[in-house]
Amino acid sequence: MHEVPCILCARQGEPLFTKADKFPPHEPFTVVRCPGCGLRWVSPRPEPEALARYYPDTYSWKPPDDEASESAVHRLERWYRFHLLRFETRQLLRETDLGAGDAVLDVGCSSGDRLLVMRQAGLAPAGVELGPAADFARDRLGLDVRRGTLQQAAFDDARFRAVTLHNVLEHVPDPAALLAEAKRVLAPGGWVVVQVPNAASLQSRLFGRRWAAVDVPRDLWYWTPPLLARLLEEAGFDVAGVAHRTSLLHPPTAAVSLLPWADPQRFWAAEAEGSALRGLARRLAWAAVTLSATGPVWLESLVGASAIPTTFARKPLEPAAAAPPA
Repeated sequence: MHEVPCILCARQGEPLFTKADKFPPHEPFTVVRCPGCGLRWVSPRPEPEALARYYPDTYSWKPPDDEASESAVHRLERWYRFHLLRFETRQLLRETDLGAGDAVLDVGCSSGDRLLVMRQAGLAPAGVELGPAADFARDRLGLDVRRGTLQQAAFDDARFRAVTLHNVLEHVPDPAALLAEAKRVLAPGGWVVVQVPNAASLQSRLFGRRWAAVDVPRDLWYWTPPLLARLLEEAGFDVAGVAHRTSLLHPPTAAVSLLPWADPQRFWAAEAEGSALRGLARRLAWAAVTLSATGPVWLESLVGASAIPTTFARKPLEPAAAAPPA
């Protein structure tokens, strides 16, 4: 474990609260707050090379090995996931000037579902992913995905018109270094799109440490839109705006905060352990709470305090070369 200062102010944080990891052995972690800018983060925290052990195999959604034999429940789950990804891709095209054929890099692309949706929308997507889901996306789906960190992927300079970071930046030990690499691989005028939980949302204020987005120690940083904008500007980007609107069927942090027992990661784990009935019961409970939370979450986004906003920023155009002397 090591202490971490504020990434924006370089000040030591003041203890705010302690929360136990939701996965066994339920190790406790402290969330601190910067006395200067108000940023929150986990400190002390595991060394970067030790973070991987806090991510179980069932942490993320994965497609079944045999899609032809998947159950109706799994088909519905697949439809729901792709519904959310299509909404986010339409938002990407609406908020930027991206067009057909533009190269887009999705960092933390998992098994490649977002890349499939981007390709269907006419973009030319590529991805990078730390885990074995990268192999599935590349070998089974034929997608352009490299396994490792963005730095390890070593893409060419200025290759992409956009880099998307959906629920990634809060997990990264050094967000500034990641943004610097994103800027390198972006063409001048290209977009960086960052979606992270909003620590100033109504949900965060209502649930406090019980808020599902306080997922220690996997979520290392707890951003607000103004603090994220400051980070992006210090990384050399021009912030264009923040989209608070979310899909009407996308209240995950509210649903899991209300009913932690029905966390999707719990029903994926139950199925992995061979308990299909327990997994189904958790799914049904999650679906019921999700539907009941839809209205309040939509209203939350209307007042500009949504739980998972998306920030759009651009790499500045390079200055025109000076004219040669007459």
